[in-house]
Amino acid sequence: MRKRSFFIFCSISLLTLAGCATDKPKRDLLDSHEAAATMYQKAKQAQDREDYGQAIRGYEDLEAMYPYGPYAEQAQLNIAYSYYQQGESKAAAAAAERFIKLHPVNHFVDYAWYLKGISQYQEIEGANWNPVPMRQAFDTFETLVKRWPKSPYAADARLRMAKIIDLLGKRNLDICKFYYVRHAYVAAADRCTTVVSKYQLSPAREEALYYLYLSYKHLDLAQLAQNTAAILRYNYPKSSYLSKIG
Repeated sequence: MRKRSFFIFCSISLLTLAGCATDKPKRDLLDSHEAAATMYQKAKQAQDREDYGQAIRGYEDLEAMYPYGPYAEQAQLNIAYSYYQQGESKAAAAAAERFIKLHPVNHFVDYAWYLKGISQYQEIEGANWNPVPMRQAFDTFETLVKRWPKSPYAADARLRMAKIIDLLGKRNLDICKFYYVRHAYVAAADRCTTVVSKYQLSPAREEALYYLYLSYKHLDLAQLAQNTAAILRYNYPKSSYLSKIG
């Protein structure tokens, strides 16, 4: 009887120990989840009070300590947002790109694409801006509206794409005119052709057609000049440039 009791006691003890061993990973997982949540909330509070530098440091610490799970994913996205709010365009675009590569099917990946685009768009400065980030932004926005046409960010992306077309068209027109007044008619015609063919929705297209016509005239390309005049007349029947063509 005693042996049987001892056996039962031992069995219960072993089961208890086994249960403790089984529960330990669960408790560790729960503890790490709670710790990640606490770190996330502190970083988010810094973000909400617009202390973006502190927020970035907090999110980076969180990702370093708990690199997996929903808090780490959201931290990565919030890092990109915080960099954008600080005006650090390149860092914001790079952080958004990193999120896209790591989490291509994340529920908020469309926002990551949008954030990447507006970060690239943010780099434009004045009339002499670098066109490279503008083209990058256009490509990013185009990806967004094609893949997620019903995204809440798609409408703003389309507006920014239209603005980019306007700016690129105007920039190329300015270069065309720069060459034209210096009698570099081949270069002028080349730039105006870029406006006419690549930026058809830009308001600059009308004037580009006029300077393209003038450039062809100076190059003694009569047929091309006539064709260009006909295109200008057809697309802009009320254009003030038609009276100058005659």
